[in-house]
Amino acid sequence: MQAPTPPLISIALCTFNGERHLREQLDSLLAQDWPHIEIVAIDDASTDATPAILEGYTKQDARIRYSRNGRNLGYHRNFEAAITRCQGRWIAPCDQDDIWLPHKLSTLASELSSGGALLAYGDSALVNEQGQPLNQRLSDRMNRFSTDDPVAYWFANNVTGHAMLFERSLLEHALPFPTHLFHDWWLAYVAASTGRISYVDQCLVHYRQHAQTVTDITGSRPNPAERKRGFRWRELADTRARLERFAEVPGKGQAMTRELLGLWRARETQFVSCRLAYFLWKHRQRIDAISKDSASKKARRPFQYIWGLRTKQLLEPHRYVHTS
Repeated sequence: MQAPTPPLISIALCTFNGERHLREQLDSLLAQDWPHIEIVAIDDASTDATPAILEGYTKQDARIRYSRNGRNLGYHRNFEAAITRCQGRWIAPCDQDDIWLPHKLSTLASELSSGGALLAYGDSALVNEQGQPLNQRLSDRMNRFSTDDPVAYWFANNVTGHAMLFERSLLEHALPFPTHLFHDWWLAYVAASTGRISYVDQCLVHYRQHAQTVTDITGSRPNPAERKRGFRWRELADTRARLERFAEVPGKGQAMTRELLGLWRARETQFVSCRLAYFLWKHRQRIDAISKDSASKKARRPFQYIWGLRTKQLLEPHRYVHTS
């Protein structure tokens, strides 16, 4: 009797000028030990050899479905386009420059099958541009865990896109993706709000760190934004925009998120924001679950919000000036 075909896993691969490391990434995808995969590859109008590389691989392996955008859509919209074209029960976002270990998909698929989570993710080992180990894991820099608490994702994210596999049903609440928020952060929040996230404590990806990496995990790059006029105002405005989207997600965290959003908005016109500071302090253990900071530092952090933006603009006008 013939064994049933395992569920299809779709890999959503987005590329842009990724010729340097793309072949190594593609080889690691095609070497996955899960027997039923498709690779949905969309190139975002690259100007290097990336399209030619993808065309060559597509001719060699029927599991790859490749298309190229006529114009550059940008990181967020390109990932959304790739994910919406996926046909599998499970979907795995994919960058263009990492190396997946052969058992990555099968490990996460087993977790989703047995645990009932909407999203599963594993740990990642950091490597440099040449693929040499940096002797660090992402779990060395942040707490990683299974959870069904969306509050943990208000201000931070520990679920990286390259390390996740999620149920297709998650897209019912996740689409369309916000343009001002990384897709993995958004997917993690929606998964925790409407279901559960499961963490597998194994390194399943070699996560390459270099100058073009979207997320600066190592914290080694200078941040020029910190020297620009009004950068703190923009950071706070970005947080407000993120909370506004989070507050739209139905589920167990919606009422609490809406309460925080109201306090966050009120602070923009206040001299003193005692209610916001107390709210953040009261829920600090849930809010700061991802951070590896000490308990004393976590206890102090909420009180930086006790001063309203009216006061901050008087004391630090360069940082808090309202800019468009």
